[in-house]
Amino acid sequence: MSSLQVGGAERFVIDLCVEQRAQGMEPEIISLGHHDDPLVAVAEELNIKVTVIRGMKGLVQLRLWQAYRRHPIIHMHSPSAVMLSLPILPFCLERKIVYTRHGAARLATNRWRKVHRFARRFIDSICFVSEEGQQIFHEEHGWEHVDSSVIDNGIAMPEEKDIVPHPQDGRLRIGSVGRLVSLKHQISLLEAIRLLPSDIQQKVEVHFFGTGDQLAPLQEFTQQHLANAEVVFHGMVSDRSKIYNCFELLAMTSRTEGMSLAIMEALAYKRAVVASKVGGNGVLVQEQQNGWLFDFDDSQKLAEIIQTALAEPQRLIEFGRAGRQRVLDEFSLQRTQQQYQKIYEDFGTSI
Repeated sequence: MSSLQVGGAERFVIDLCVEQRAQGMEPEIISLGHHDDPLVAVAEELNIKVTVIRGMKGLVQLRLWQAYRRHPIIHMHSPSAVMLSLPILPFCLERKIVYTRHGAARLATNRWRKVHRFARRFIDSICFVSEEGQQIFHEEHGWEHVDSSVIDNGIAMPEEKDIVPHPQDGRLRIGSVGRLVSLKHQISLLEAIRLLPSDIQQKVEVHFFGTGDQLAPLQEFTQQHLANAEVVFHGMVSDRSKIYNCFELLAMTSRTEGMSLAIMEALAYKRAVVASKVGGNGVLVQEQQNGWLFDFDDSQKLAEIIQTALAEPQRLIEFGRAGRQRVLDEFSLQRTQQQYQKIYEDFGTSI
């Protein structure tokens, strides 16, 4: 179960399904979103079965139960999927239920505490994409007696022929990939650009990929403060080669992160990364090896890193090579699928 709006976790679900199908499984994605969500078409083009369930709450839950009955394993990829499935869970005792938390948010409201208090009796295994996410969840919700694992996300590696080399033209293109929401805090990237001297600003481009409720504030900030820099809002783009070949440096400015698919994908495309020191960012980004880290909301430090990146383009190339090799060695989709397969097999399923 997963939304099919554009996002790292949603892309991961599609990639995982492709790998599972290659291993002889028959995955189906159940989405609670809309038929015209951008990734529905992507999944269908890959011949992955997608069932979109919408409507009145009671009808949705009936259709969910009908979908669950088709499969021995139910893998939920969001807290919202767990919440909507609560009335159905007692009827799924013969099925293996896996819950993956892709984020590290505490979900500390009374509503979420009640959801997780009820759900823990029926979920066989909970997985996290970072140790921080695992620790925060268990501190907040307990679940001491539920099987708990950290499984790094993996990605489908692009081929070398699909990677565009860095242009050596004295400019620096910076990318931001993800939802334009307050959690991602992209405003700090624009603040960092504003701190640059005007002659440096003229050599910098910023490319935003994604949409969200912060689009208008980011555009307004750009119009008011960044007349010397080129800032482009591309909206929803599903073609990853078009995204990552568009820039040389990925900027990840989030307040919290799990194990960022955007960072992995940027590294796979030989792009250096600058990221806030939160969640799994410090696991993926190795300081002075494949990128840089900075304290959350430290726009001054981010500005300094941007100037360094602009002044030393060869370092970006070296970081990119090291980043791709690290993803190949440690974050392959095949490895991730094998870890989930073990989870599926180890706890009370018919597989």
